[in-house]
Amino acid sequence: MAPAQGFVVKYEAVLRARSACKSLISLGCRAVDLTPVIQNHYPRSHFQTELRMLETIRSLQKTWLAKLILAAITIPFALWGIESYVQNPGGQDTVASVGKEKINSIEFNEAVRRQLDQFKSQFGNNIDASIMDNPEMRKGVLDQLIDQKLFTVASQNAGVKVTDAGLRDRIASEPSFQENGVFTPARYETFLKANGKTATMFEAELRRDLERNQFANSIGNTGFTSKASVTAFMMAAEQSREVAMVNVNPEQFIAQVKVTPEQVKAYYDGNVKEFTIAEQVKPEYVELSIDALASSIKIPAEEVKKYYEANATRYVVKEQRKASHILINAAPTATDAAKKEAKAKADSLYEQAKKDIKSFADLAKKNSQDPGSGAAGGDLGFFGRGAMVKPFDEAVFNAKKGDLIPPVLSDFGYHVILVTDIRPETGKSLAEVTPEIEGELKKQSARGEYAKLAEKFSTAAFEQSSSLKGAAEVAGVAIKQGPWISKGQGLPPFNNPKLMTALFSDQVIKDKRNSEAVETAPNTLVVARALEFKPSSVKPFADVEKSITAKLTREEAGKLAKKDGEAKLAELKAGKTVADLKWPALLAVSRANPGGLPPQVLDAALKLDAKTVPAYTGADNPAGGYTIVQVAKVIEAPAPDEAKLKALTTRVAQTVSQQEFLSLLAVARTKTDVTIKKDALDKKADGTTGPVK
Repeated sequence: MAPAQGFVVKYEAVLRARSACKSLISLGCRAVDLTPVIQNHYPRSHFQTELRMLETIRSLQKTWLAKLILAAITIPFALWGIESYVQNPGGQDTVASVGKEKINSIEFNEAVRRQLDQFKSQFGNNIDASIMDNPEMRKGVLDQLIDQKLFTVASQNAGVKVTDAGLRDRIASEPSFQENGVFTPARYETFLKANGKTATMFEAELRRDLERNQFANSIGNTGFTSKASVTAFMMAAEQSREVAMVNVNPEQFIAQVKVTPEQVKAYYDGNVKEFTIAEQVKPEYVELSIDALASSIKIPAEEVKKYYEANATRYVVKEQRKASHILINAAPTATDAAKKEAKAKADSLYEQAKKDIKSFADLAKKNSQDPGSGAAGGDLGFFGRGAMVKPFDEAVFNAKKGDLIPPVLSDFGYHVILVTDIRPETGKSLAEVTPEIEGELKKQSARGEYAKLAEKFSTAAFEQSSSLKGAAEVAGVAIKQGPWISKGQGLPPFNNPKLMTALFSDQVIKDKRNSEAVETAPNTLVVARALEFKPSSVKPFADVEKSITAKLTREEAGKLAKKDGEAKLAELKAGKTVADLKWPALLAVSRANPGGLPPQVLDAALKLDAKTVPAYTGADNPAGGYTIVQVAKVIEAPAPDEAKLKALTTRVAQTVSQQEFLSLLAVARTKTDVTIKKDALDKKADGTTGPVK
């Protein structure tokens, strides 16, 4: 695609979004949170891309090229309308098909970007974006999309539908599209513009998401398990046992093992990788970073003061209040009789608390129907204005410390409230926040400086490729030396995969030139070169012969230990006495308190059917050898209380629902034709998906 065509396509996307949003101008309904859906489908980067594109269009408006572009698009717009460009967007080659559902390259690449963002949020921005170039990683992302499409197919087959009216209500009630609680076309239009979407496209994607969610909820509601089975499960999980263990260790059999020189040499020859020393580099490098630039910047005191005055609200802690409450439930949908009964109970509790204010906590523990605060005597801690529902909030902030407030009605029911403390609004002085402000202003200044230097830094490293001196002068820092680094293993900044690859490239090793400038962290560039290089090598047999002999000897001794342990266990199970087994003191163990037992050994002890004791079992010891376990006593768990049983029942039901969901996907996969385009997971040079043309 020529540059001019690229601008046209981008410009059309904005015009399409502006046109299509007209279909929802008259919307308006109830509140619902669509934030997760929006964040999943439309990252902020799209908005930034569109802004850059618009700036480019503006810069071309007065050129002959812009006039040609606008002339080229005016005629088709006039004849067929903008939607003619929307119906068959180009560049959306199919990556995979799931029945009649398609996964195109745009959808796939967006999912890859979302997965990378998730990795960065979990592991920090130091993670290298090239991790998503790995075919296995990309296949994992594609599998997730396929599962989503399978779920869509299943929901369609089940007849799940979201009506047009329901869809409009959901969009209109999204807070991101509202001002003062009312849907505004302008906000919706801004959203569509920022993401290059028409209303038709957005509605179709949202409808599918809502239908999948509705279907998922219907599956979740089928999760059922009986009270008896949950009780049995809990009692088994909390059962403890008194056990004793004897380890049959490999060391007992070392003297019986004879490893020959031929066996040692054969192991060495067959496991060369185990004895290979990776290639190593001793590097020198230069780092350009905002942090380093900021440390050298001086901020005048008058600038700090000016910033403080302009941002005074940032350094003020608003008034906070602490309160306790007793809640008597009364939902808005409750009958008048139920509400009257709740009000009478709240009034009674208010009168009791009024007679003895010190009894408030006890009254809350015994009577409050708020599961979160009731057990804590109704204590809600400190909170700011607007943190609670409006009637509660107004009552608390209109009262004084120590006031007992008569029952207040909210959507949750009736609240009897005690205001226990007040923290007045406080502010930090200029002296207190000066270090913080200086740091912020230094960072701001350094960002601008970094933007100016980054390209110069990269250019200097490339043009003066036989030395780091030029790059160091641009960055204003000294050249650093690093320790010997083995390929694939390095301390910062060489723990960055991209920099590691560059350091061990032919350009650096063979041509003895600088690496490219690599972004090892946000706003941090590093250029490196090799001072010394050691190729990979295999440790001489003579150097490792003793360690191999010891390893093989212990392995053979471990086999003998296991054989001996299993033989002794068989004797014990047969009712015989094994004289050389010295049982230690009994130890009580359970799933919650393993008592230091290795997982394999604990599992064997708890799984043993110990109807008659003592009973015996055994397991491989992860440290080597074999462990014989004697179960001397079974200690049954007490019957669970109702609250504990209810919580576990919910968790078990959720697990059952998840299994139902996975089973549904497995069945859908067997009944649905799923095809993946050959070479679909290849990565082109421009970052898109599909075979390189």
